[in-house]
Amino acid sequence: MKKAVTSAFLIMLLASSANAALVGRLEENGVFKAYYDTVLNITWLADANYAKTSGYDADGLMTWSVAQGWIGTLNTANYLGVNGWRLPTVKPVNGSSFNYSYSAIGSTDYGYNVSEQGTAYAGSTQSEMAHLFYNTLGNKSYCDPAQSTVSSCSGPQAGWDLTNTGPFSNLQSANYWSGTEYAPATGLAWFFGFNYGLQHYNIKGNGFYAWAVRPGDIAPVPLPAAAWLFGGALTLLGALRRRAMTALG
Repeated sequence: MKKAVTSAFLIMLLASSANAALVGRLEENGVFKAYYDTVLNITWLADANYAKTSGYDADGLMTWSVAQGWIGTLNTANYLGVNGWRLPTVKPVNGSSFNYSYSAIGSTDYGYNVSEQGTAYAGSTQSEMAHLFYNTLGNKSYCDPAQSTVSSCSGPQAGWDLTNTGPFSNLQSANYWSGTEYAPATGLAWFFGFNYGLQHYNIKGNGFYAWAVRPGDIAPVPLPAAAWLFGGALTLLGALRRRAMTALG
């Protein structure tokens, strides 16, 4: 019985290590410069306001075109040794076509709770920022999806806003540009609000924050903590096996 319980524990331990959503990349002086998102298969810059930190912009608030220009400088410089950097994307939450109608319960692309648990498209990866906000970081929107309707927002719900920034630095409780234009009017672009949990579109000339991501894994090297966890589990398994062999002998 003890052996079965121990085996189950080890399986759970290894599974939790393998399924970690955010894996640190490019450590320098104990700080990671990027995080690989194992669910979205993209790499996020660890600094969510690097445009300001790097000195490119005074406060990080940029128009959509300036944000795209900033992304271009990262690619020209092969920042962190790679190019392919871009702004996060927004794709149709239903997987086929955009629904531009407002919804407080995550049933369209415009509104609150896009991809939130308990909604029509729970866990959807179509909006990279919405998935990060609701699923990876576990934040809540202003509107309670269990109490709201499509057209009516029941809020504020307890614990709303950017209460968990995860391992990221300088993540603002504010609006961030996506790299996706609003198709009905290309003078607009989609954005995500890391305060209200709102996905919306706005005039490209407004000043929002920008976060650089790139497709895939920037450096496929295990996170030290995860590697330690894996190695520790193997060490424990080896010790248990040796103990079992000693008992049999």
